[in-house]
Amino acid sequence: MMHYRGRVFRPPFEENSLLLEATVGCSRDKCAFCSLYHDTPFSPSPMEDIESDIRFIGRNRTRFKRVFLVGGDPFTLPFKRLRRIGELVNECLPRVETIGCYASVRNVLAKTPEQLNELAALGYSGLNIGFETGLDDVLAFMDKGNTVDEAREAFARLSDAGIPFTLNLVMGLAGAGRGIENALANAAIVNEAQPQLIIVTALNVWPGTKLHDYVEAGEFAPPTLREIIEEEAAFLRATECNDTFFFGMHELNPVRVNGNLPQDCDFLADELEAGIARFPEHQLDAPIRQIMR
Repeated sequence: MMHYRGRVFRPPFEENSLLLEATVGCSRDKCAFCSLYHDTPFSPSPMEDIESDIRFIGRNRTRFKRVFLVGGDPFTLPFKRLRRIGELVNECLPRVETIGCYASVRNVLAKTPEQLNELAALGYSGLNIGFETGLDDVLAFMDKGNTVDEAREAFARLSDAGIPFTLNLVMGLAGAGRGIENALANAAIVNEAQPQLIIVTALNVWPGTKLHDYVEAGEFAPPTLREIIEEEAAFLRATECNDTFFFGMHELNPVRVNGNLPQDCDFLADELEAGIARFPEHQLDAPIRQIMR
């Protein structure tokens, strides 16, 4: 039997991956807009459990080609632990080609370039990073724990090591009236980083988050539904990606699109702008938190 504790979250593209628990909870758990791990204290999974799970899968001759390490940000684990996991996967699961996980800017920067090179050689690829926004004041307000320049450095290190990565962006995170500013800031970082995949999600103000308290106190004005859609379209039109997949199909997104960048940029932006007509005016001009429950 595999070892799993707490709730298990995975990106949509990991549906065919072997989900291997490496940590439980999030090592920081302070982002103002997130409550996923509030009820799950962070802890590394025992190495004996991880090894037992890998060897169990190996004995059953599975055909998994990818392992996704489960937890809020398993890349926070020390380099030696991540290396040992990679070595066990390579030893016991010869069909596996890549190893991915959630990661943060902070725990990428905690690894040296040499360590990242070693992890790349073991198959680490497709790290999923919550970048969220390219505006420093918004990162600070949302308590992400890193700056834009630190994110740039982390993405550059991954690229230099040959580790492809996914960037997650939250449309509307800058608040009312700042959608285009946020779109252009995000595009500038994406154009520099050239991620393998971009996943966008519309902002939702969840009860139990600090952001919900900020809204109730009048310290944050959520964007409208119209602003969310226009921000995503503006972001796409400003991107200059060479070979990136864009995924905007999250259930919270009011207009859902996906495609390949750069070839689909204008088509996807046109689809988003056309989608505005699907909503009545009173919904378009209401704060997003009142629409996307």
